[in-house]
Amino acid sequence: MTVRQTAVREQLGDFAPAFARINDDVLFGEVRSRTEALGLRDRSIVTVVSLVSQDLVDASLEYHQPLGKDFHLTVRGNFTYARNRIMDQDEPDYAYTYMNRSGQMQYQKFGLVAVGLFQDQEDIDSWTKQSFGEVKPGDIKYLDLNGDGIVDSYDTKPIGYSDIPEIVYGFGFSLQWKAFDLSAFFQGVAHVNFSTLTDQTQAFVGRNLKESSVFADLYGNTWTPENPGAKYPRMTTGAVDNNNQLSTFWMADGRYLRLKNLELGYTLPKRIANKIAMQNLRVYLSGVNLFTFSPFKLWDPDLQTGATNYPNNRIINIGLTIGF
Repeated sequence: MTVRQTAVREQLGDFAPAFARINDDVLFGEVRSRTEALGLRDRSIVTVVSLVSQDLVDASLEYHQPLGKDFHLTVRGNFTYARNRIMDQDEPDYAYTYMNRSGQMQYQKFGLVAVGLFQDQEDIDSWTKQSFGEVKPGDIKYLDLNGDGIVDSYDTKPIGYSDIPEIVYGFGFSLQWKAFDLSAFFQGVAHVNFSTLTDQTQAFVGRNLKESSVFADLYGNTWTPENPGAKYPRMTTGAVDNNNQLSTFWMADGRYLRLKNLELGYTLPKRIANKIAMQNLRVYLSGVNLFTFSPFKLWDPDLQTGATNYPNNRIINIGLTIGF
C-alpha cells in the first residue's frame, strides 16, 4: 500500500515527527491514504466520524444551483463544535468528587445551586444555615449539596457551560435574478453561559451608586413581601455577600442567532452604464447586525458580563459600486 501523507505530516514531519504520526494514526487512522479501498465519499464520512469521536466537528458547505436562465441560488453554511476536557490537573484531593476540576471543561464555572429567595424569617430559620454573612428575607436560598448542615464553599459544583461557546455556526444564501441580487448571512452560538452578577443587576452598588442610577430592569423586579416571585433579590444600599456568590441564580443562557448581514442590490445594464462612461454601476442597500434572537434580553449577549461595554452597532448603508 502506498502511504499518502496528510497536510500535517507534510508540514510537521521533520520538525515534530511524533505529533505528525499521532495526528495521522490516531485522529485519522491513515483513512485518507486508503484510496484503493475507499472512495472519496467514504473517506470523508469516516474522517467526520473521527472528528466527532474526539469532541470536535468543523464543517462548511457551499452549494450553487442555477434555477433557470436568469435565476441563480447559492447557499452556504459552517458549523463548529469543540468540547475540551481537563484530563488531569494538579489539584487537592477534594472531599467531594463534584468539586474536582479534572474531567471538567476548561473555564468551567463552579457555583452554588440556587432554589429561590427566602420569603420570611420563618423560611430562613427552617432552612439550612448559610455561611455568607447575615441573611434576610429576599436573599438567595442555596442547596446544601453535601448534607453537612451548612451551605458553604464545599457546596459548589459545575454549573452551566463556560463563557466560550462550544458551538459556533453560520448560514446564508445569495440570490440573483436578472439585474437584482439579494444575500443574507446569519451567525449564531450555542452551549454558552455567563454570569449576570454585575453592578447593573444590583441597585446602589458600584457604578450604579456612583452615577446615582438604577438599571431599568431592576425597577419593579426586586423582591418585596408584595412581590415574592421577583426576578432579583431584595434591593439594598450595599453589596450583600450572600447574594454575591456565583450561583445558578445569576447564570444566563448566552446562545443567540443574529442576522449579521443583509444586502439588496441592482446592477445597471451594461449598455446603459456604457452610455455614461462606466463599465458597470451597482446600487445597493445593506445592513449589519440587524436582528438578534436570544433568550437573553437585557443586553447584547455577545458582551456577556460586560453589560456597559459598547455593543455591536446596527449599521445600514446605501451605496454605489462604480467601475470605469
